Amino acid sequence: MESLAQNLDHLTITSHPSSSSSSSSSSSSSSVPAWILACFAERAADAKAAAINNHASQEEKEEEHDQMDLDIDGAALPRKTVLQSSSSTPSDHFTQAVWGRVFNHRRDYSLTPHVHAVVHPRTTAEVIAVVEYAKATGKRVSVRSGGHSWAAWSVRGDAILVDLCELELPDTLKIEWFGHHGKYGCTERVMDDSAERGPAEACVWYDEESQVVACPPSMTGQELNDFLVWMGGGSGKGRMFAGGHCPDVGLGGFLLQGGMGWNCKNWGWACESVISMEVVTADGQHLLINKDSHPDLFWAARGAGPGFPAIVTRLYLRTRPLLEMYQSLYFYPVSLFKKVLQWAINIAPTCDPGMEVVCVSSHLRTSTKNPYDPNPAKDADYDPEPTILASFTLFTTSRSAALAALQPIHDLHPPGTKHLVFCQSTSLTQEYKQQLLASPWGHRYCCDNAYISNDSSSSSGTPASSSGFAAHETAESISVPDVLEKAFTTLPTVKSSALWFSMNPRSRRPLLDPQGEPMALSMQSDHYFAVYTVWSDEKDDERCTGWVRDIFKGVEKYAVGSYLGDADFRVRRARFWSDECARRLREVRRKWDPEGRMGGFCDDREGDEEVLRNGGGWV
Repeated sequence: MESLAQNLDHLTITSHPSSSSSSSSSSSSSSVPAWILACFAERAADAKAAAINNHASQEEKEEEHDQMDLDIDGAALPRKTVLQSSSSTPSDHFTQAVWGRVFNHRRDYSLTPHVHAVVHPRTTAEVIAVVEYAKATGKRVSVRSGGHSWAAWSVRGDAILVDLCELELPDTLKIEWFGHHGKYGCTERVMDDSAERGPAEACVWYDEESQVVACPPSMTGQELNDFLVWMGGGSGKGRMFAGGHCPDVGLGGFLLQGGMGWNCKNWGWACESVISMEVVTADGQHLLINKDSHPDLFWAARGAGPGFPAIVTRLYLRTRPLLEMYQSLYFYPVSLFKKVLQWAINIAPTCDPGMEVVCVSSHLRTSTKNPYDPNPAKDADYDPEPTILASFTLFTTSRSAALAALQPIHDLHPPGTKHLVFCQSTSLTQEYKQQLLASPWGHRYCCDNAYISNDSSSSSGTPASSSGFAAHETAESISVPDVLEKAFTTLPTVKSSALWFSMNPRSRRPLLDPQGEPMALSMQSDHYFAVYTVWSDEKDDERCTGWVRDIFKGVEKYAVGSYLGDADFRVRRARFWSDECARRLREVRRKWDPEGRMGGFCDDREGDEEVLRNGGGWV
């Protein structure tokens, strides 16, 4: 099991709900399905009992932790802990524990000696034990779910890193390998006796009546969708969850940031589909949070990102029907960028409510490459000139419905395409493969993003009104293509890309969840813009990061805010929340974590406060 865990982000446990334990009726005092309340009650009782007997024998401690005494004031770290050596030079084993699951290879290894320990808790009781130990030793706690954070938020100085990749995995596991995909592992199916287990015990559980799935936070969007599709058994009753486009993004961090998932422009932010969470707070409480229970924590969980003052240990997510998928793709020379983007901007609000609209600038590959090949493509494998892709991805009920939705777009597409694909069938599996090609493992990344003001002029010259915030005071009347032209036409490397993601009509609705409740997530506009700068050689760091800085110095005066998921507030601090939400988040953090024990945005409380001042520009 240990050797497998070193190769896998985590493993998926499939589970069939049993009729005796999956009742979805709501209790009279809660809008949360009764089975979730019962599940939490059972899990909480198990965690409490396990915590009482959780200490390993002294012999086991000495065998596994020979660097220092871990029993301080009755608090002890779990057995699956990798400790920093007493030596000033970290061991290879410890360095791998700290950095091995971090996606971005632009890493600050100088932080490694300052990480106190890396813990792989298997149970909620062990997560509680880590928090109790942190309280006793005065250490901070950082958290990792998938390791895909561009800025490696989980690696903090003088902190205990809680890596959730093994949370809720049973000790007995039968595994069928599908293959090793690049730098991370993936299983076609991981099975044990889960068909006989109840929802409180199962790693992944789907309740047919409420159509809610429960899973650990380290599960990726691809793994969860593989499970949900498998649950349908090919019967057409499959479900899906609109998680991250990148298949290896852990759901925990993704949802805490808001979650710009599949068809976000129409279906809404992924965090709007969170109906409940289990968390461990800074003082070691195990809580079920939702709109009825600890609503202030639940409010913060949808948008606080790494500033959430607790550790998420289980997610309860509302799923949606798995529809057929079709695509139309239009490839243009970079010289037509402004015309193509303006066409996409104009047509996006008229598109079918199942359609995602994206424009991307990238260097296309001139040779076919398997996205799971551990040997990355060479620069020579790419076209030296960027290509502009206008992509229309549709979730719908049939091919005839797809043709009806995509034909009007096709009829209006600008002339001059290098290549086009009309109404091509696709799937989540195929799209995940394409995302792997766009975000290769083993590379160095620098990313940033902005919500471009709706008040930038449209082609008709009439500014569109913003929703939920005031436009930037210095925004000028300038078209969005003009604002983004430099980013889309001057990519610094052949593996880099720039993206425009349509958010209209979601951006025209108040940022409330489906029950009409507010969330910490409070920034949006019609136009989401991001750059993903990718390179492999450390000597290019200054050039590539300098390009990103230069782009955003030109863009930020037309922006109304930024998305936490594609930002690094240690470099540039933008408006990540409305001012009101930033103030409220500060209050929630002070209430639930007055000592600043849980992660936070920076390595110290002062840095956290600066981020929560909601802006401030370049660090």
